[in-house]
Amino acid sequence: MKSQFEVYLRLKPSNNQSQNGMQYKLYQNKRLQVLLPRHVKFGLINNNRDNLEFNFTNVFDQKSSQEQVFSSVTTPVINSFLDGYNATIFAYGQTGSGKTYTMSGAETWQLRGVIPRTLSYIFDEIDKRTKFEYKIYISFMEIYNENAYDLLEKRHLETPLEQWNKIALYEDDQNNIHLKNLSIHQCNNEQEGIDLLMMGNFIRQVSSTPMNQSSSRSHCIFTVTLEGCDTTTETCFVSKLHLVDLAGSERISKSQVEGNLLNEAKYINLSLTYLEQVIIALNERMKGSNRQHIPYRNSLMTTLLKDSLGGNCKTVMIATISSDNDNIEETLSTLRFSQRVGQLENEIRKNEKVDLEAVVKRLEQEKLALIRELEQYQRTSNTNTNTLNSNTKKSSSSQQSILPITNGNYLNQKDISDKVELYLNERITQLDVKSLEEAQMCFEAMKDLYNIRMKEYVTELTFISEKLQKYDEILTRKKEQSSFVEQKENSSPEVDVYRRNESPQINFKKKPNQ
Repeated sequence: MKSQFEVYLRLKPSNNQSQNGMQYKLYQNKRLQVLLPRHVKFGLINNNRDNLEFNFTNVFDQKSSQEQVFSSVTTPVINSFLDGYNATIFAYGQTGSGKTYTMSGAETWQLRGVIPRTLSYIFDEIDKRTKFEYKIYISFMEIYNENAYDLLEKRHLETPLEQWNKIALYEDDQNNIHLKNLSIHQCNNEQEGIDLLMMGNFIRQVSSTPMNQSSSRSHCIFTVTLEGCDTTTETCFVSKLHLVDLAGSERISKSQVEGNLLNEAKYINLSLTYLEQVIIALNERMKGSNRQHIPYRNSLMTTLLKDSLGGNCKTVMIATISSDNDNIEETLSTLRFSQRVGQLENEIRKNEKVDLEAVVKRLEQEKLALIRELEQYQRTSNTNTNTLNSNTKKSSSSQQSILPITNGNYLNQKDISDKVELYLNERITQLDVKSLEEAQMCFEAMKDLYNIRMKEYVTELTFISEKLQKYDEILTRKKEQSSFVEQKENSSPEVDVYRRNESPQINFKKKPNQ
């Protein structure tokens, strides 16, 4: 089914309320009208005001709380994720506009962001869905200077960045992306998930810049993988939820950064430029142009988010803006980008999978039931045949003593057939016959019932035999597939894409200088 991209806007509280700053109006919390002053500082030549309008799924003003943002944006997405659909929520905006605050939150538990609230909601919902069995796995990675690193590797707490293992990407024949050196951690409760999030945020690359005292210098992708199984139907599915905190763009001419900060800013701006190119290409293709190539491979981030942007995924964007006087150009750029994103749509489907072990077990049980049913049919058929032959001999021996029917009597064929059926089913002990014609009609009724039952028996027997043969073929094929998968995993452990670890006990140490 089609899923339109949802785009939400969140305004960061401003410390600059001058008349020359960005002023705005909200209409029903869905349409933002920006009142932009024309000023020499922005390269404009007159003093008239521009009114620019932008539409969103919802707009959160400067007084909106973390709980309001989570309830409106995230709750419907998580419900789809728990039902077996892939989902992505990503925050986009300039540096210092509140992306990390929205996604991760602040120091206090009351100000926690989308990711910790999502973990709480997931485990609360799992407890309510009693007919499902779930397993939760978590991974956390960052893209720093166009290299990907695992943020849940405990060794990274004590070693410098130069010694970290980079995450390698591989693409299979079906164009699916696989990752190596990314750990997957099973998560059994909310607290384990929060611990993993805190560990990743502690390792993540953060620096102080003129634009932001705590600026994220990397794109981060927090992924929750869900394995669910309906215990009533044995239907299983696997779904993924990506929670993405993109690094913020910044104008180098304005921030005046140098050295390593300058290099980081170049990589961040370049990857966001490639993201915009992908969005533009997807828009052009959706509008009916002949464009076939989408430049996902231009950057690591767009490659990893390929399914989120143009695949099987329900995608939501949170655009964060600042209305400070000095950030008007970056704010307008974010608003225009969000409008292009809001025009996209994905084709989504439930990610059901076949549990080979459960299927083999169920088919074997059905096979045994059919064999027992076949044996029961055979015993019933033999009993009916013997009874019919015995009754036929008794009726033949007494045929000479039956008197002819008297004139004027009427014999009902249906009544005789019903009487014969009751006798054959041992519902009555005697078959009363009053004339020769009635005896002949009883014999004909016995013959017809015998033919009908034998025809039903042969049909049922043929159906059961074909089904048994089909089940034997399926069982053989499933066992061969299971044997092949097990042999492949045991013979080539280096090809494993993920390694699943137990949730670690995290002992935070002082962060080394990097």
